[in-house]
Amino acid sequence: MQGAERALEDKRWDDVIYSSQMAVEHAIKAILLEQGLIFKRVHDVSDEFLSLKTQKSLPKEIVLHIDELSDVLIYLTDQRAFAGYGFEEEVEVSFFKELAPKALEKAKWAVTIIDPLFI
Repeated sequence: MQGAERALEDKRWDDVIYSSQMAVEHAIKAILLEQGLIFKRVHDVSDEFLSLKTQKSLPKEIVLHIDELSDVLIYLTDQRAFAGYGFEEEVEVSFFKELAPKALEKAKWAVTIIDPLFI
C-alpha cells in the first residue's frame, strides 16, 4: 500500500494502479495460504477465494465481504493489465490519472478488511 500511496504523491498514475492491485492480490493470497488452499499462479484468484465462503475457520468479517473483496481484485487486476501494458497500445500515462485514486481507495478498503487477520 505504501508503494501505491507514494506513486499517487509522485503522480505515477499507472504505478498507483499496479501497486494497489498487487497489495490486494497478495492479501487475498495470504488468506488462501492460511486456509491451506493451493491456487493458480495468476493474478486473479477470485474463484479460489470465493470458494472459501463456507469455511467455518474464516473470520466472519471476511465472509461478510468476500464477494466485494473478490470484485475489488477482479477490477484491479483488469486495470493493472491495462496499466502495465498500455504502452503497447500507446496509451498515455495521463489516461490513468482518474483511475488511480479510485484504485487506491478500493485497495485501501480491501486491505483494511484483511489486515486484522495477520496483525
